[in-house]
Amino acid sequence: MNKLQHQVSPYLLQHQHNPVHWQPWGPEALQQAKDEDKLILVSIGYAACHWCHVMEKECFENQEVADLMNKYFINIKVDREERPDVDMIYMDAIQQMGLSGGWPLNVFLMPSLKPFYGGTYFPKAKWMNILSSVQNAFVEHRAELEESAEGFAKAISDHASLFQWVDLENSPIIIPLSLKIIVGNMDPVFGGMNKAPKFPLPSLLKYLESVPSKLGKETQAFHASDLQLSRMAQGGIFDQIEGGFSRYSVDSEWFAPHFEKMLYDNGQLLEVYSIAIQRASNPIFSEVILQTIHFLKSELLAENGLYYASLDADSEGEEGLFYTWTFEEINEFIPYSTNPEFYKTYQILPNGNWEGGRNILFKKDALRNYTFKNEIDLLKGIRKGRIRPETDTKQILAWNAYVLSGLTAAYQALYSAEIKQDALYLAEAIENHLLNSDGSCLHQASYFGSPIDGFLDDYAATALAFIQLYLVSFDKKHLDLANQLVEKATELFESKEDNFALYLYAQNKNNELIADKVEFTDSVCPSSNSMICESLLWLGLIQSKVECSMRAQQMLETVMSKAQSNPAYFSNWLRIYSQWFENPQAMIKFNLTYVENQGLMDSLRALKSTLIPVENLPENKHFLVCVGNHCLAPVSTWDELETQWKELI
Repeated sequence: MNKLQHQVSPYLLQHQHNPVHWQPWGPEALQQAKDEDKLILVSIGYAACHWCHVMEKECFENQEVADLMNKYFINIKVDREERPDVDMIYMDAIQQMGLSGGWPLNVFLMPSLKPFYGGTYFPKAKWMNILSSVQNAFVEHRAELEESAEGFAKAISDHASLFQWVDLENSPIIIPLSLKIIVGNMDPVFGGMNKAPKFPLPSLLKYLESVPSKLGKETQAFHASDLQLSRMAQGGIFDQIEGGFSRYSVDSEWFAPHFEKMLYDNGQLLEVYSIAIQRASNPIFSEVILQTIHFLKSELLAENGLYYASLDADSEGEEGLFYTWTFEEINEFIPYSTNPEFYKTYQILPNGNWEGGRNILFKKDALRNYTFKNEIDLLKGIRKGRIRPETDTKQILAWNAYVLSGLTAAYQALYSAEIKQDALYLAEAIENHLLNSDGSCLHQASYFGSPIDGFLDDYAATALAFIQLYLVSFDKKHLDLANQLVEKATELFESKEDNFALYLYAQNKNNELIADKVEFTDSVCPSSNSMICESLLWLGLIQSKVECSMRAQQMLETVMSKAQSNPAYFSNWLRIYSQWFENPQAMIKFNLTYVENQGLMDSLRALKSTLIPVENLPENKHFLVCVGNHCLAPVSTWDELETQWKELI
């Protein structure tokens, strides 16, 4: 029988009425496979996944298919966002097999959990053939399958031998070359990586924005960032009516999105646009920041102060229906005859600019949506009457941490008291619902049965977000929470291999997993190891903890060889290396009580430097300027600080 009815994952609950005898991942299902000596089918997806819905309708809702699956397999449904550790292992396995990855991900395992075959989406006829072929192979060629599965299981474990150590102290300059490679592979017309589909890759944009002014101009890094951010703001990937970004664009022009909206994208892009606007004051960027915050608060904010995971791509069984328009729908309320500029700006055509005669609002020119406020408000009101896409109500810690970092950066960009308060409310909700008193954390706020312990990205993203919040709130509670998270992460995720500086993704006590995985590449989200590395660097600087700085340097030395070979997928590592080693930024440690008593806070902020309140300055010294891991002599007065600062810049 189907055993998903008591789960909290919306994705698992979507499958609770399938005739397939689905079970959640866990000891009961895994033990049953061993007891009955049956193959395991692990089917992995997520609630906002369009092709997951398609395969469900074609295959998993079909009784004939279900009968075949139930007869031969222990069928396990996994929400990849709830169990990213399981997804990481079996996605890697598929790629080791030379197959294309994606979701839905369907992987066949021996009773020992070791994989031997799989794939992504399959239509009904092909799926039934695969089910029969796999079962026949299990009966007739079991020894060969066992051998194959054993090989794949060994291949997917991550070890120190995968990495080549680099001495950072004697390393040549690498940032200009890596920027040249990245910018050279970007679309010179529409921005982003020069291919389709196009993903935003926020870590890469943060890297482009992070380099010194001269280098950013010489390498065209700033131009590449401006181009992509502007084109995305104009594109269909951005919801011109309510704000918020879709997960990716299926074309190369940011025109037609895959309409699912993910919390992790929007939190990270909020931060990127906030960083960019501090370099290049662009009113469209400011509008994107405010519209994205509006989207997050109006569509994904829960009553407990945390944010939900995503909005589905589909509504009424059709992808994008909620977000797109026929010419006639718009013309009824905004007549073309009296509003031709609106139609021209958003490229609204009588026969549609997309599938099925529908239109995606896509700005031809770099105009703010506020220019057409009345028209946008009309469409906003009409859309509220439509059947809304489903919300994935999981509240994932790492993704909420991305939003916290984004809100903190938005406050620094716009100095809005409301945005700062939004950040503080979210920080409080994270502390109340996702952090434990012993320094550990949960992966998500609600669960069935046992809680799901936090993964490395939960610890790392949250520690980093609390550090960033501390640097604007000056509330030591936020720094203390970051400290606790990093210390606990070291206890739970440190590799048992000698001289291996990177952390495991899942806790080293987990005995359900067949491989140790180390997340080190930066993709649509920054790698968890790069985030913990940056947290260690901040804690080392703020609190003068040499051991933190040394561990972070060892992590960089472990990955930097790979980063140089493939810079686009190590962009967060390269940004960290640039900002802390090759192009270190000047930061100011200061005595908060002294600065507030002397009324110097506005003067300090005017220096446009990172400000770090500390309690460990020498007696009667109130300011300390640091560049990377090197600090100047501490000084007592504002005049002395100003003199040092002028000499430095």
